[in-house]
Amino acid sequence: MKAKVLVALLGSLVAGVAMADVSTVLTVDLLGPGGHSNGAYGRTNAVHAASRAILEIEKAIPSTKECVVSNFNGGNSVNSIASDGHFTVSLKAKNAKALEALKAKVQTAVQKGVEAENQFRGVKPGDLTGGVPAAISFTIR
Repeated sequence: MKAKVLVALLGSLVAGVAMADVSTVLTVDLLGPGGHSNGAYGRTNAVHAASRAILEIEKAIPSTKECVVSNFNGGNSVNSIASDGHFTVSLKAKNAKALEALKAKVQTAVQKGVEAENQFRGVKPGDLTGGVPAAISFTIR
């Protein structure tokens, strides 16, 4: 009897491992020129770009079982244009190939959000403001 219970227990454990999901957490960092709201109104805003990116992520991966965005933060005061924006993206998939597809969707969505903010502010790559790049840039790690 003990042997049958052990075999049943091991069998269910192996089945659980075989069906296990894979997951990862990505950190998204956005950087821009920032500035004081009095003299730099109209510059690109890293928090606005992050918000646009999150909206694009939600359109690309609407399932909260596959994707959760959290830890949104950025900027340094209420009357400044944010030079930084950050958030995390938790991804969960059935296998490594599906997880890579989700990562690619996040990459594309963040790129779209950044491009939307840059375009809204009339900024092109290579433009400078105050001697620093005017366009929002991002990294995903």
